[in-house]
Amino acid sequence: MNLETINMGAYNLHLIKTNKFKTITIDVDFYREIKKEEITKRNLLKMILLDSSKKYKTEKELIIESEMLYDIKISSSISRIGNFSNLSFQTKFLNEKYTEEDMNKESIIFFLDLIFNPNIENDSFVNIEKQKSKLKQMIFSIKDNKVKYSVLKLMEKMKGKPYSYNTFGDIDDLEKITGKTLYEYYKRVLNEDQIDIFVLGDFDSTKVKEIFKEYFKINTFKKENKKLLVPELIPRKRVVRYREYDEVSQSQLIILCSLNNLTDYERKYVIKLYNEILGGTSNSLLFDTVREKNSYCYYINASVKAYDNILIINSGIEGKNIDKCIKLIKKTLSDISSGRLADDVLESAKMTIVSAIKSSFDNPIGVINTYFSKILVNSDDEKERIEKFSKITKKDIISVSKKVKMHTILTLENKEDENEKN
Repeated sequence: MNLETINMGAYNLHLIKTNKFKTITIDVDFYREIKKEEITKRNLLKMILLDSSKKYKTEKELIIESEMLYDIKISSSISRIGNFSNLSFQTKFLNEKYTEEDMNKESIIFFLDLIFNPNIENDSFVNIEKQKSKLKQMIFSIKDNKVKYSVLKLMEKMKGKPYSYNTFGDIDDLEKITGKTLYEYYKRVLNEDQIDIFVLGDFDSTKVKEIFKEYFKINTFKKENKKLLVPELIPRKRVVRYREYDEVSQSQLIILCSLNNLTDYERKYVIKLYNEILGGTSNSLLFDTVREKNSYCYYINASVKAYDNILIINSGIEGKNIDKCIKLIKKTLSDISSGRLADDVLESAKMTIVSAIKSSFDNPIGVINTYFSKILVNSDDEKERIEKFSKITKKDIISVSKKVKMHTILTLENKEDENEKN
């Protein structure tokens, strides 16, 4: 694959040339430092821009035009990368080599029209109440997913950290948003957010550049800010434990670990391999020890957020096994720090990660995410990453394990169990 990056003044255009796919995929990323009061607006904005436009005012009109463009797919998403909120718009369409001449241009124009020509009347978004209702349901729905809900309840305790916010937003903030205030925020996004655009496929680079130059209607220059890293949690001498109660079929155990003083190499490589060994897959130490050998839980896994400086262990268990489970997790963490780690476990985890790196290049979004990561955190290319993961030693894992400290525990337990105790 060949990458060409063009500085377009207000944004960077990244052209990834490859004939591996019959489609062309475009990803437009608007990102800025995350602020709690803006999360709801960004979620609502991603929904309302794809709902209609000045040219295509109804869902029916959008569907008809999409079918005319050989079933073009358009989507939007919100994600958080460390200190940044990323508002992303993506499209995938069949390359004109397999359809008709100029269909690439027509597809891109249609996609960009949704972003830059919204359905506005009197400086106010139309149909905002419909989208507000949908977003309200999404915010409320998180309580129905007990795994996500329990993680959210723990994260809320970490006040001020970007990961403590509900990713869908806040009901009180939602009620205050009007069509006019959202339109004002939309204009701020266009003028203030950093922007990176990725185009992947087999295309004429000169033609694509000219299309964006004409139809991507932003000319505001911005200073680059890539300070993604979230400040570390201060390690605790005693782990703090919280209990929440709800109607649950199985209790949820969430353990937040702080990561302190990681080097750049440890952040990009060693901590990710450590997480894979600890609880990344069904071959992990936690799964083998807590679930398979002792049957204390229904599931258990670990996920590392390297640029948040945290690692999260979560498990679904019976209430009576909570304390046993915590004790065994502590022992597993201690075992790794003490070097009780079999060579075959280390090598198996390496193979899993290397396989994941290779497979990420089998789909367009995987490729784009890899290149976006390179821009944001200066990650290495595929070959270098595979080589560096392969060279990680047991000594490296032991060293990084000493920087992982249990910080906070939260359990979501059954109301009936609490009533019985009382």
